[in-house]
Amino acid sequence: MKPEENDLFITRTMKATREQLWKAWSDPAILAEWWCPKPWSVKDALIELKPGGAFNTTMCGPNGEEIPGKGCIVYAKERECIVFTDCMTAGWRPSGESFMTAVITMEDVDEGVRYSAVVRHKNSEDSNKHNDMGFQDGWGKTLEQLEDIAGGL
Repeated sequence: MKPEENDLFITRTMKATREQLWKAWSDPAILAEWWCPKPWSVKDALIELKPGGAFNTTMCGPNGEEIPGKGCIVYAKERECIVFTDCMTAGWRPSGESFMTAVITMEDVDEGVRYSAVVRHKNSEDSNKHNDMGFQDGWGKTLEQLEDIAGGL
C-alpha cells in the first residue's frame, strides 16, 4: 500500500516471523510491552483482532500522564494485515472523534519480514500534528521494541 497525501509511513525489515509478530499483536499482555516508546508504558490493553473488535490502550507517561485510546479493528487477516481506526470503537460505534486509521502489513522477504505501517489522517493538520509529535522516532522505537519482543516468542 502506497502512502498518499496526509499519510505517514514507516517500514522495517524485521528479524522475526509473521507468526511471532502476529502473536505480539494479538496478546494484550505482549502488546503492552512494545506498543509505546519507553519510558512510556501501557495499561488496560484490549485488542480483538476481528472486524468490529476493540483496540483499546491507555498509554502512561513517566510523569504520571495517561492517554486513553479507544478504537476499532476494521480488518484483520492473520499474519498479513491489521487495519484499525479511532473514528469508531468496538462494535462499530462512532467515537465522535477521528485522528487516524492505520494499515499494518507483514510480508515475507529474504531478510525476514517487511513490516509496514501507513497511517492515514483526514487532513494535513492532523498529519502534521502527528508528525510533529515525533511519528518517525516514536513509531520507529516501538518497531524496535516489537522486533525484540516478537523475536523471542
